[in-house]
Amino acid sequence: MEWMGAVIILTVTTLGGFEIASRFKKRPGHIRQWKNALQLIEAEMVYGQSSLWEVCDTLSRHLPMPVAGFFEQLQKEQDGCREFAVLWESMMKKHWPWNAMGKTELEILLQFGRTLGQHNLEQQQKQIQLTIHHLDRVLQEALEVGEQYQKMARGMGVLSGLLVIILII
Repeated sequence: MEWMGAVIILTVTTLGGFEIASRFKKRPGHIRQWKNALQLIEAEMVYGQSSLWEVCDTLSRHLPMPVAGFFEQLQKEQDGCREFAVLWESMMKKHWPWNAMGKTELEILLQFGRTLGQHNLEQQQKQIQLTIHHLDRVLQEALEVGEQYQKMARGMGVLSGLLVIILII
């Protein structure tokens, strides 16, 4: 019976470590999705002269999850929207757990949401380019440290399970 418990503990902690490692692996991909979203926003607003709601509709249909889900929900909430920046922030915080990104990326995207729709097209394009630049910087960091932290998270999952088993026995 003790061995059954030990195997269960080791399995659970190992799976936890692998789950954390998968978030590190997904982080660069999610950052790239947001960069693509910003580029589409720029194209739709600057060149297509689309409204924010039309842009949200287009993005919800053309981007992969979880970013598409964010824009889909944003568009659904447009009827009760008085201020776009407030809606952007609330939806961003609501959908953030579905992303594999960190607080730095959240702050970058929240700051972008505060400026979205507040400027003329030329200024808006500059804001989009600035946000893409910030995401590029964060993407480089995510690529550099991602592999290292993936290995560490998997190892810590296994080792923490072994430690708990040793302490219990």
